[in-house]
Amino acid sequence: MRICYRHTIVVLAAMTVVFVSAGCDALIGLIGLVQGTQATTVELRNNSEYPVKVSVFFDDDQETIDGVIQETGTERNFVIPAGNTESFSRPCDDLQAVIVDDADLQIIGEIGPEDKSDLIRDGDDFGCGDTIIFTFDHSEILVDFRVSVTTVSP
Repeated sequence: MRICYRHTIVVLAAMTVVFVSAGCDALIGLIGLVQGTQATTVELRNNSEYPVKVSVFFDDDQETIDGVIQETGTERNFVIPAGNTESFSRPCDDLQAVIVDDADLQIIGEIGPEDKSDLIRDGDDFGCGDTIIFTFDHSEILVDFRVSVTTVSP
């Protein structure tokens, strides 16, 4: 019985270290797996040569409209260094609509072009368990900054 007890303590300690280092999104993902709940993932890819400051809104109502989601939805903000990616996951029932409301290419400080995505919805534009990828990029002309959206099904 002592061996089992010691192994349990070691496993719990290791899990605690993983969750502390990985953050809340990893814990939410694991809880979803344990409960059998699927999650939808939002991935923000900065393919530009400069940092991008991003505001993302999501909501549990797939019928919400642009303008309302910014008032009633959940907001997540990121500053993504050039070439990096950020992501978060939520249970499918919690992420029914999502929009990149404001993406600013930070060429000099916070000065640079901006763009936004269309509002996309579960059922029409993505499905439960999909990964929604917002990509930030520009051409050689820096003011040609754009946000594109793709989805990947598991």
